[in-house]
Parts: sequence; structure tokens; C-alpha cells
Amino acid sequence: MRLGAKLRIAALVSVFTVFWNPHAVSAEPGRLLEKSHTEVLQASDVEQIVAELFPTLPVPAARYSVDCYLIRYRSSYPDGSAAPITAQLFIPRDVEKEQAPLYVFAPGTTGLIDACRPSREHIAGIHWGLYRSHVLAFAGKGFVTLLPDYTGFGDPERLQPVFHARSEATMMLDGVRAVRNAIEQRKAAPQVTEGAFLAGFSQGGHAAFAAADLQSTYAPDVQLAGIIGYGPTTNMHTLFREFPVVVPMIAHVFAEIYGADSFDPANILQDRWLTDLEHHVTRQCIGAMQSYYPWNARELLRDEFAEALFDNRLSEAYPKIHEILTRNSTGISGHGVPALILQGAEDIVISPRSQEEFVDELRDSGSEVRYLFFEDARHDTRQIGFRDVLEWIEEQSAKVPGRGRIHLQR
Repeated sequence: MRLGAKLRIAALVSVFTVFWNPHAVSAEPGRLLEKSHTEVLQASDVEQIVAELFPTLPVPAARYSVDCYLIRYRSSYPDGSAAPITAQLFIPRDVEKEQAPLYVFAPGTTGLIDACRPSREHIAGIHWGLYRSHVLAFAGKGFVTLLPDYTGFGDPERLQPVFHARSEATMMLDGVRAVRNAIEQRKAAPQVTEGAFLAGFSQGGHAAFAAADLQSTYAPDVQLAGIIGYGPTTNMHTLFREFPVVVPMIAHVFAEIYGADSFDPANILQDRWLTDLEHHVTRQCIGAMQSYYPWNARELLRDEFAEALFDNRLSEAYPKIHEILTRNSTGISGHGVPALILQGAEDIVISPRSQEEFVDELRDSGSEVRYLFFEDARHDTRQIGFRDVLEWIEEQSAKVPGRGRIHLQR
């Protein structure tokens, strides 16, 4: 049975879904389908919300009040059919500079089902990563910011195609288009800079670099000024070795996308983890998933698969799986977009050694890369690196043709 048939459960229906007209998504990619103004946050409100994300560090001062919107825009599913994307859009008020930087942020992994959508986090009082607080910190500084839900969220008949590079890339690039459409429809809106900054935490870094890979062929109209990865997990082979908690989700979804003859979970997971696989990856979000599945790859993966993976023999032993994992690894296509990578020394999801290898590959493929390493940080480097990111964005903004330097109060 296909994913959609198994997920027609009333309890999973998003509050956003009731407004979705499935015929409306036949428009061009990035077309704005819906836009609703949800609230105005004064600068003091922004700081209060952001403070929860910076419990041990100085809270970034908000210079602007922020208009908050909930939007839906057109993108695509892995099969190429039209997909509606739900996103939170934040536009600063009374921005004095002529142009505001655009910051599109993809969150870390939250799960497969609609109940795990990032836009639900602040409503339900869940702490997956305080992603809304993160983008509001930038909005308070004068950025136009977008926080999209991944493809599949908002549709009760779909799962998130987790770590599917093309789905993530189109979500991000179409998000840039949607923001420009939304700005054009809004009176007294700041002019958005030509080059967008795409950022992401963990899986979100995978998504941001996927967008850089696809930009030249899918969205040549979208200019990218830089990619920011907070502990990005871009290499799928590395992800399977170092953060196996997400492997059952990937195995289930990729079997649906590519077919079990090419990506069979039975070749990857031990028998005990195969039992009721679909049930277990669709009954819980990432927090419960991290408690249910082992963090040690050899406790999760079949012995023969694990041996091939760790000995770098996957291309010989499981050529179809290897090809799919390689196809969905991101960042080193030769896109040439400047990148900023922030890595913690105590990261338990991706090791510093693996991240440094990615940085070397990224540089070898033609990108200018700044690599920031934080001795006292774990996987989440968004807070400790906040001021560094603002500084880097200033520098990159000055390099965009036809635009002067943007000055941001850090």
C-alpha cells in the first residue's frame, strides 16, 4: 500500500490543510497560493521570544518590529506533481536601508508526519529547535526571513520525503520566489536584496546545499549570495554511519520513492527494526524516534550492510543503494556559491572530522568556504555563531553586483 493510502487519518489533518484547494497548485513553481497576516510583534516581543533560544548567551537586540504571515506556495513532490508548501514569513517594519537581506532557513529533522511540521512547534509548545525564534532573531535585525515546512507537511496523504535532495532544493528555491511574490503584493514593504542567503540546521543544511546544487538548472532566476550550514548533514553515507536514528525514516521513504527493488529496507535494517517499520516511523516525531532507535549504527543495521558501509564497499555490495545515497548527498556539484559552515567540537550527529572532509570537498569543487569551529558547542551552533553569521552576511552582501554594503548592528 502506498504512503498516501495509509495516512488518511483525520487526527493528522493540519489546520492549514482545510484551506488548500488541490487545483490551485497547478500554477508555476513559487506561485503564492495563500497569504494571511497573523500578528505584529513589537521589537520587545521579538526579543522575549528569541530569549528562550539564547539562555546562556546575550539575546540579540531587535531593532525592528515584525509583521508575521502564514503563506502557502507551489513547489513539487518527488514524482514531479505539484506540492503546496506551508511557510512562516517575517517582514521587518520601517526598515531604513533601501534593501533587506533575504534569509531562508530550513530546520533540522522533526519527523515524517504532519503532526511533526515545524510550523506547529511554537503553537504546541514543543521544543524541537525553536526554529521560529531563530528566524525572528534575524527578522528583528532587519532581515526578511522565511521558515518553510518541508514538502509533504500540510498534506495528510503524504509523508515528508526526508533527505530527498530534489524535494528539499525545490522547496527552498521556490520559497525565494514566493517571498518575492509576497513582497510585490505588500505595500510599504522593504526591497529584498537580489542574492538570497539559504541556511539550515542539520537536515536543513542538507536542504540548503541541495538548493545550491539545483539552482542553475531549476531556478536560474534565483540568485544566491551564500549558503549557511549549522552542523549540516550533507553526505548520506556519513549520515548512516554517524546518526543512524534517522535511517529507518529514510529507508521507509526512499523505498516508496525509488521502489523496494532499488532501496529495500530489508537489506539495510536488522529484522527487529523491520517489524512494523511504517508504524514506528509514522507514529512519532524526532524526539521519540531518538529514544526508540539505537544511536549505534551496528545495533541498527544488518551486519553485512554495516560492514560494507564502514569499509566503503557499498558501491560493490549494494550498488543501487549506494547510487541513491550518492545522488541525495548534497553540496559538491560545483555550484560555486560561497558557504559558511559552523561546527561544534562536541557534535554528536556529525563528527568534526566528517565536516572537515565536506569543507575540503566543497572548496575543491569551487566554493569559497569559511569554516568556524567552536570548542564548547555540540550539534546546534546557531546561537554561539549568531554574530559571526551576521558579519559574514555583511561581507557577502557587499560582493553582490550593483549593491552597496549592508550594515547590520550585531
